[in-house]
Amino acid sequence: MNPSPVLRCLLIAGCLLLSACGFKLRQEIALPSSLSAIKVSVADPYSPLQRNLEVALRRSGATVAEGTDGVAVLRVFRNSLQRLPLSVGDTGRVQEYVLRYVVTFELVDASGLVVVPRQDVQLERDYSFDTIQAQGTPGEEEVMRAELEREIVQAILRRVDAVLR
Repeated sequence: MNPSPVLRCLLIAGCLLLSACGFKLRQEIALPSSLSAIKVSVADPYSPLQRNLEVALRRSGATVAEGTDGVAVLRVFRNSLQRLPLSVGDTGRVQEYVLRYVVTFELVDASGLVVVPRQDVQLERDYSFDTIQAQGTPGEEEVMRAELEREIVQAILRRVDAVLR
């Protein structure tokens, strides 16, 4: 079945409108050659943040180094994921929670010059806690935690990319 000429024209017009407004898919960041080798320094070297940062940096073309001599260092000072009550029902039980993920980081180049000064990145997600169907809530929270861990890495790399441009 061939698409109708009207559908074809609408598709072409939509593509032209998207390209005219400057829309483009987000790409991996391109690090400059001075940051081609980076050491990721997190207090807990086995944390998901450490692993996810290293994977994302490798995808962007950087070499993840083990030592700190002669390489740039991405230092993570704070890596905090908290679950806080957001609202309480009339019975005094929590009905909604918020997951708050805060990371404080800085990027120092191989010569010791601070490229990205110390700054916080904070992400939040809220979810309902149903006391009647409490079995599904831990699973929902774990999915949100995993999403926050992936998104915080992308937020950090976007901040680095914005400063380097």
